[in-house]
Amino acid sequence: MTRAPLRVALGGGGTDLPSYYREHRGFVVSAAIDRYVHVLVSDSFQRRYRLKHLEWEEVDRPEQVRHPILRESLVRHWSGGPLELASVADAPPGTGLGSSGAYAVGAIKALRLGGGSDLAAAELAEAACEIEIEVLGRSTGKQDQYAAAFGGVRAYSFNEDDSVAVRRLELPAPVLDALLERFLLFFSGRERSASDVLAGARGVALDRLRELALATCSALEAGDLGRCAELMNESWDAKRERAPGTVLPEMDDLRALALHEGAAGVLSPGAGGGGFLLVLSDDPERTRRAMDGAGARELSFGLDNGGCVGLSAPP
Repeated sequence: MTRAPLRVALGGGGTDLPSYYREHRGFVVSAAIDRYVHVLVSDSFQRRYRLKHLEWEEVDRPEQVRHPILRESLVRHWSGGPLELASVADAPPGTGLGSSGAYAVGAIKALRLGGGSDLAAAELAEAACEIEIEVLGRSTGKQDQYAAAFGGVRAYSFNEDDSVAVRRLELPAPVLDALLERFLLFFSGRERSASDVLAGARGVALDRLRELALATCSALEAGDLGRCAELMNESWDAKRERAPGTVLPEMDDLRALALHEGAAGVLSPGAGGGGFLLVLSDDPERTRRAMDGAGARELSFGLDNGGCVGLSAPP
């Protein structure tokens, strides 16, 4: 059984797309959170491949699996016989917390461990990227897979040669405390395809998002939460310029409410078009009450520092 963390992107989302970083070099700041995708694999006494994800599948060969990530993971990372695989996530797919990348990372690691091998974090992230981006041709970036594989609060530089530099941020105590107490996640109630949203990303807007991510990284390590809040709001406006449909009217309404009720900054941690809002609040309880009254449910979270790990399956 594996556990792969979801993440909140603190800046630079979209610059991790190969279509961008192969020309301009991307930069993302991302925090892995203690909300997870779990994948359980068992090959004991199985006659067919039995798979439980958002639906049930039972097939004779991996090539027959309908779920694209599972199919390609089995083809590339499983050499045994029939198995049973089940998964469960702490947040719905398509809500901006990197669940697809975490699912790919968790599935590959579970299959590898089930077959008696393993991959280092960077290898695991690249294996998941290969399936989602190169094989399946999705218009998605690399930050989700790397955040799930490495964990922690990190800066990721995506280089023109496809290499990725990973650096753990050195955060002062007030910032770590704020990440646990003043950063809040609220669900808008809308789901969307990140690949569809990112397909329309504009280069000029992505340049701006990269600049904001670099500034956010500096502000976090300097302990300047006021500046972080300003950059979150600037990123919201930059995402509006990035692609059509990124900011829905109901998302704007929820953001305005949060800012009126104690929030200093609001950010969409995914591609946009729905999903969660990340709020930095000066008065968390006041903000919670207002958002709850508007029907925006909170997802509480802490930080994950371990990345994707293998766990002992329950007896």
